[in-house]
Amino acid sequence: MKFITEIWHPNVDKNGDVCISILHEPGEDKYGYEKPEERWLPIHTVETIMISVISMLADPNGDSPANVDAAKEWREDR
Repeated sequence: MKFITEIWHPNVDKNGDVCISILHEPGEDKYGYEKPEERWLPIHTVETIMISVISMLADPNGDSPANVDAAKEWREDR
């Protein structure tokens, strides 16, 4: 999933790609950060994905940023 309008957010990279677990390929996370059940599953619907994106926008995950500069600013300014 990608934003086509520029967005400054810890979990959206500079190209607009959204970084949330539900969109990552299924299976084990090679870095050990995500559980398999947190990643993509065929049972997800547009609704579950949109709810995840809205949740991510409202409550960024600063521990695993896609945009380090935005995460740093978010941590310092909240």
